[in-house]
Amino acid sequence: MAPHASISTGRRLILHLGVQKTGSTALHHMLGRNGAALADRLTVLTPTKGSVTRDLGRAATRFSLTPNAKTRTALAETARQLRDQLADGTTPVLISHENLPGAMLGNGGTNTLYPHLETIVTVLTDAFAPMDCDFVLYTRDMADWKHSVYGQAVRSDRYGKPLADFLAETAGCGTWDDLCQRLIGHLGAERVRIFRVEDETDPTRPGSQLLRHAGLTADDIAALKPQRARSNPALNAGALEFLRLLNTLGLERPARRRVADLVTAQHSLFVSEPA
Repeated sequence: MAPHASISTGRRLILHLGVQKTGSTALHHMLGRNGAALADRLTVLTPTKGSVTRDLGRAATRFSLTPNAKTRTALAETARQLRDQLADGTTPVLISHENLPGAMLGNGGTNTLYPHLETIVTVLTDAFAPMDCDFVLYTRDMADWKHSVYGQAVRSDRYGKPLADFLAETAGCGTWDDLCQRLIGHLGAERVRIFRVEDETDPTRPGSQLLRHAGLTADDIAALKPQRARSNPALNAGALEFLRLLNTLGLERPARRRVADLVTAQHSLFVSEPA
């Protein structure tokens, strides 16, 4: 497919690959609150409800779980659809979705760090041509990250085993350094930026390292409306264990989703009162 006429050769595109549980949801909320303030400096696409950006993350996950010609073609077609939605302009484009690197640990038997990442970034680079793509990825302390990912896998991906089993299954998942070297080896160091969540200095303005990479100044970022409430907070231990046990019952997805939504909304009910 030929590039859409509105796409300028060399227009900068930053693809934020997440990863999951590194503050992407909080970043998206903050960017949504500041869309008007950013419009003349940065075109932002996040996975809002009904958006092609959301579809793109889902397509990347489906490909990583079932990597075949059909899912690869669907990923490429969704990326081109998103590319063709871009209006004329020269401002940098930021596309952010935590699922772009593929399924996280615990989803569909995934037990290594993003095994199809290289293929996914190749598909995205080709689909968004002739834009000048670079890729950003956040990391987080591995032990802390795995505990958070376990909670998300139980909550969203129907993972049904205890934490000890999850940690045993993912003990050989690889390191962030390994993942970064894979990405750099595939794309070249000039097209990859790796940031640590621990180096974010202002929790009310998440993603500051990414935004500086996208061209915003420190003053630009300081002027953004802050993200005050924590996004996507973790469930307490009682609620998480209830959902884990629910995941073992084999409920149909719609029924399971309704119960999970209720537990998430009322998870304070699962806190044990002191004896």
